Amino acid sequence: MRREDLPASQAVEIENTTIPNLEKHAGPALKKRGRDYVALPTDDLLRPPMLILDSKGVRPIEVRGSKASSSIGEYWNAVDDALEGRFSALRKFKGKKIPGTEIEFLTDIRQIHILQDAGQLENIKQIYSLGRRR
Repeated sequence: MRREDLPASQAVEIENTTIPNLEKHAGPALKKRGRDYVALPTDDLLRPPMLILDSKGVRPIEVRGSKASSSIGEYWNAVDDALEGRFSALRKFKGKKIPGTEIEFLTDIRQIHILQDAGQLENIKQIYSLGRRR
């Protein structure tokens, strides 16, 4: 809903669900507009475990909120870019932590290459530990 700027009535049709189901799972992230709902700009909902990268490799963490989950998605895109030679993509994450955590984004391209050579980044497109693709 938020990404496509869709009202709930359209989003539930696309996702083959119902408004009551949407209210049950995402109620705090919704705002009533007329007879329909729209997504709030941000939320604090708990996400499915997302994969992060640190010096030991890839691991799942619990993430709360749209800001944190978006940052992790942007970070993985930057890692992807850096592995293709666009190292400056990681610059905006240097010294930054995943919102709501004490975990710092790994930006050392040498360490990232070591993890890639060890096979840790084979499923780089899967940022949700349950296999949901970005």
